[in-house]
Amino acid sequence: MPTLNQRLADIKLLMQYAVPLADLTKATTLVEKHDTDSVALNIFHAFYSYLPEGLEDAITVLRLLDRRQGTFLICATTAQNDYLYLATGEQAEFLGPLSEGIWEEEVLDFFNYENREDFLKKHADLSTFPVYVPAHLHNDLCPFCHVADGELHTLGCPVEICPWCGGQLTSCSCRFTLLGRSDLKSETQLEELLMQLNKKGRTPFSAEEHRPAYPITPLDLQ
Repeated sequence: MPTLNQRLADIKLLMQYAVPLADLTKATTLVEKHDTDSVALNIFHAFYSYLPEGLEDAITVLRLLDRRQGTFLICATTAQNDYLYLATGEQAEFLGPLSEGIWEEEVLDFFNYENREDFLKKHADLSTFPVYVPAHLHNDLCPFCHVADGELHTLGCPVEICPWCGGQLTSCSCRFTLLGRSDLKSETQLEELLMQLNKKGRTPFSAEEHRPAYPITPLDLQ
């Protein structure tokens, strides 16, 4: 995975070919305001790598439409249109124009929308939704996997607390002792670990107790 600086450099290079010259300075300023936020940078990279309309364009604002389990539903507004992106600290996926809503049943179910029409109704007035603020600036979010206070971490997040010893789950040896292995590499092994964690009872993220001791973004660890 690229570092934040590498991702930012890649985006700026893409923008040289994707953004109208008259809009480049303003568009670059917006990107630089999010230079420590992997979620936003993933959206910028996805957009400027593949311009939805196939024409020169630039993102003017990002708005947060929904958020759950470290996954953000964000609208990127440009001179051409409003576009939906599903983003995490790892990647961003283009969902299509806001005006068409969400077609994927899995995404609708994940964010608890009854159907596409329900989503469109709730997002008829885009101005009522807040401008996206970098995830690491929210004190109620995990600084690594971005789950909210009270939610379970993404498996592998270094902030998650081990339910057996109370230490850092990715650093303690409990998972190896429990499964009788010296390492965990395969999907089957990870599924077995997840099953044991759920059986024991995973420790949800606590903004008050867990957040201060960890770095602000996953890419800062590289």
